[in-house]
This record gives sequence, structure tokens and C-alpha cells, in this order.
Amino acid sequence: MRRARWLTVLLVCVGQAHCDRPSPPTTGQPASAAAVEPGAAVSPEAIATSLDAAEHYFNGGDLAKARAILTRLIEKAPRQPRARELFGQVLAREAIEANRRGDAAIGESSFRQAYEQYRLATVLDGSSAGLHQSAGEIASAAGLADEALDHFRAAGRLDPDAAKHPLYEAQILIQRRRFDEALEALKGVLELDPEEPFAFASRAAIALERGDCPGALRHVLEARRIDGANLAIRVQQARIHRRCDEPRRALELLVTLGDRERSEAAVTGEISAGFRDLGEPVKAAEAWEHRLLLHPVAWRAALGAAEAWLEAGELERARVYLRKARLAAPDSAEVRALEEAISRGG
Repeated sequence: MRRARWLTVLLVCVGQAHCDRPSPPTTGQPASAAAVEPGAAVSPEAIATSLDAAEHYFNGGDLAKARAILTRLIEKAPRQPRARELFGQVLAREAIEANRRGDAAIGESSFRQAYEQYRLATVLDGSSAGLHQSAGEIASAAGLADEALDHFRAAGRLDPDAAKHPLYEAQILIQRRRFDEALEALKGVLELDPEEPFAFASRAAIALERGDCPGALRHVLEARRIDGANLAIRVQQARIHRRCDEPRRALELLVTLGDRERSEAAVTGEISAGFRDLGEPVKAAEAWEHRLLLHPVAWRAALGAAEAWLEAGELERARVYLRKARLAAPDSAEVRALEEAISRGG
């Protein structure tokens, strides 16, 4: 996979207020979309009404209205942590949508703006472990690893009985290749929850990066013993086999999955990588084509198919999928780079 990472642990609440707080209702009309008017004094009631309205529009997908309400509220009441947090959620959603369009620069900028709102929220309310946890996730998405690490550690200090905080801390440490520190954090996770599968998956990731294929396989099999239905861990096991020079065993784990599971991005990427390692780029391209059947607007799948067809020497078929990717993500640097490669004939 492009920019492959060992495993993405998506367990908690980007786009929610706190992990331990129920989501606000998504139906019904807000009491007022303009409770805080320019020039008006801000009462606690007006703040609450504006927050309710902003949450309503956010949950309904109307980011522009949510942003307008929150901008007005923050101008009048800048020390409201919930307003900062919700504004961060709006900006994070905008970042995700930009990335889906292939606007990586806008996506990165929006994530960084989102993180700044979360950072301010934690300054205003430093006692919330959930808020620090969410801030860490947004910082990680923005590429701010040091800031993410600080927030996950703060969350762990505030909520020492929760295993997820050191688990997320370990992910950042793995990304930074600070493996000994990551293993120490994972030791703390397993002391709190001996059956946490992602702790073993994380140990597998470290072993793989250190070239310890038997250790990586041992840890990932333990993770699968605990949660055998988890698709991400199955993909990780396949990746371990592939990177340890067993691409056929990797493919055996994935090609027998159902159509919908094989169309998941991580699964498709690993299947394609396995076939490319075996010198079968046509089958690699067909894996991406299968994903596009169920996800026709997945521009990265079109890009993957184009790359594989280019590797197979099928320039016309590569151009077909390049056009699909370019239509969905015209500003993507990856699309432009592949376009140049195809124009050179590979």
C-alpha cells in the first residue's frame, strides 16, 4: 500500500465530543441557529443554545452552518472549551473531506487548524482525559507526533485505569521508531488489559520492523486468538507473511474473503502488494478494479489500478484509470506524478 503503516487503530472518537459521552441527537430542529448575534451580550443560555444548534448542523452534515455559529460564538465567548472542541470537529471533518477529494494540502492545513482548536480546549479544560485523547488523535492526523504524544500521556495521567491511552501512546512511539519506549507503554497496556489484541498487534509491528519475523508472527497470532474476527489484524498477519518473503501465504489469508471485505482499502492494498511481489501486476490491477466496482469514487483505487497496469506495460489501460483518478482528485500530487510516469511510458 502507498504510505503503508503497520496498522491503523481507529477505536475512538474523532468527530465526537468525548469517548465516554453519548453522541448528541441528530434529528429535530435546533432551538435557534443564531442565538449569539453580533453585538449581543452572551448569556449562559445563549451559549448553550448556540452549542446545541452547532451540534445539530454538524451531525446533519451542514458544516458551513456549524462553522458560522461557532465562529460567532467564539468571537463573543472565546473561553468556552466545548465551542473550541466542536469547532475542531468541524475542521477535522473538512480535512477528511478534502483528503477524499485528493486535496492533501488543504486536508493537512485543516487538520492543523482543528488541532489548534483542540489544543485551546485542553488549555481551557485540562482535567478531561477524553478531551486530551481526542486532541492527541487530531494532532496525529495533522502529523504533529510530539504534540499527540503529549496529549496521550496527559490522558493516561488523568485516567490511569484506561488501557487505550498508553495504547495510542505506543502507536506514536512506533511511528517514531522509538521501539523500546513503545514496548514499555505496551507493557502498561497489558497490565491493565491482558486481552487487548492491539497491544499484541503492536508488538508484532515492532518485531517486524526489527526484522524478527518469527516474533512478529507469534505476536500477531496471539492478537488473532483474542479477536479472530478483526479484519485489520488479519491484514496485518498477511503483511507480516508478505514482508517475510511469504507472499503466497499472505494472499491465502485475503483472497478467500468475501467481496465486500476484499473491497476494503487495506485489504485491496495488501492483495495488490502480494501479487506485485509475485511479479503478477495484472492480478494486482484487477484487485483494485474489484474495489472500484463497490467504491466507484475511490480515486486512490483508480490510482492503484493505473500504477499496476503501468507496471504490466498496459499503457492504455493505465491511462483509463489515471483519468478516473484525475477526475476525482485533480489536485493530487500523486496523480500528477503518475501522469508524468505514464507520459514517459513508465
